[in-house]
Amino acid sequence: MILRVAFPYKRPVSAYEPTKIHLAPEYIFLENTYSPLVELSADNGAPMAGIAESFKWVNNELHLKIRENLTTVSGYRITAEDAAFSLKRLLILSGNTHGNFKNLVCSNTTLKRTNEVCTGMEVKGNVLILRPDTETPFLLSMLAAIDFAVIPQIAVDPKDLSIKDYKNTSGPYYVFSDDGKGRIVLKANKNHYNYSIKMPQEIVLVPSGIDGEKDSITLFKENKVDFITTIDKLNPEKIINFSKIQESNLHTTMNIRTFILVFTQKGLKKLSKDKRLAVGKSIKNIFQDYYKNTAGYQTTNQFFPALGDGSLSDQEEKEIKSIYSNANNKPTGNDLLLSIVRVGNTSQFFSKIKNALSGINVEEGKNLPSFVHYKSEEEMPDCFINGPDTGFMEDIGLISYSINAGYFGMEQDERKKWLAKYMSINNKQSRMEILRRLHVDTLKNAILVPLVSAPYVALARKSWKIKLSQMYANNQLWLITK
Repeated sequence: MILRVAFPYKRPVSAYEPTKIHLAPEYIFLENTYSPLVELSADNGAPMAGIAESFKWVNNELHLKIRENLTTVSGYRITAEDAAFSLKRLLILSGNTHGNFKNLVCSNTTLKRTNEVCTGMEVKGNVLILRPDTETPFLLSMLAAIDFAVIPQIAVDPKDLSIKDYKNTSGPYYVFSDDGKGRIVLKANKNHYNYSIKMPQEIVLVPSGIDGEKDSITLFKENKVDFITTIDKLNPEKIINFSKIQESNLHTTMNIRTFILVFTQKGLKKLSKDKRLAVGKSIKNIFQDYYKNTAGYQTTNQFFPALGDGSLSDQEEKEIKSIYSNANNKPTGNDLLLSIVRVGNTSQFFSKIKNALSGINVEEGKNLPSFVHYKSEEEMPDCFINGPDTGFMEDIGLISYSINAGYFGMEQDERKKWLAKYMSINNKQSRMEILRRLHVDTLKNAILVPLVSAPYVALARKSWKIKLSQMYANNQLWLITK
């Protein structure tokens, strides 16, 4: 069974690296080709077996027993040594965005090679033992992020630690072929614990909606793709409307996606709080007016979903709403540079924003400013619009990503300190208070301006059933079944 997937990305397999995940398509590719030590339940987010068939705390040590019969498609057996190697590799490359492992394990050790000793990590038989430097409630759930995927040693260049072999992977799929232009064929690894005869035995990633490629709906109509992912270039409402006239199966999540306007460090220095509020109010009105009659979209005054972890109290939300109601109604663009990064088809917003904010420059960005190396601050946009996965339950991977992406402001060192403090707190109620306080301060100071909230949607040809979670934006393609 072949599943052809409309994929909004156009890069060769060599561009995919678990320690450098900046955009959603990268995460989706990697979660299908690699597996982490533990996975999270789709129902309540609780850690469950992954490459580690079992795990337990023994005093202050986390013992992860690796599956005995897990092999790559070529027959290479994945062991605890591969798991330790992968985590050491991550510590050396140290670029991951979904959780700071270095703060928890081997924080006082600077590794240069994977064969060096890290006192916070040990292999006994086929058990990986982790000894966090400080007591933390997050180590286990953090390991579920695909940043911490197990990469077989056989697939990695021992000199520069780059992945050289995408056939020997630890996930349900491996790379069968790659044309170097985004069209990648994946095949199922029958030795994987998530393998099923009902899942797609072959997946073809078909570039869509980028660099002149046809959009996903056109490809679907032409019978060139069978599945449209939750992170498609087209806006969710277009997929929803298309599903009404096309024989298909539609999947929608809860409203765990928030479209936001964020001011960069450059923009924070350039504009006063009142001017940021005025600009934010103007763009907020554009988005809310555009989506007011669109199914699934809701007006929102906060980043996290209402009633979710980290969300505002009713009184706090009223305060934020009042702040924007009283903001200046006649802002100008002041030669601002606004970057719109991966929120679907953005063309309809360009003219509206330019008309509302005279003097503003609007561009379609390819990456978030925090993940771009600029020659100087002048090249950086003053603000950007993005539509991230906010999550409904506390998810340290998503929280870490949001902090590292710059959604809550702060300089790089401040971000690290805040995350370290947050992850050191065992009491969830205390953590939620800190998270909510950061949330409120960010909104009151117009560092982040929520625009609208929306669900993630996916669409499959009628013969395919979608069994994805409503709590996450993931696209675990082995859950698309016949």
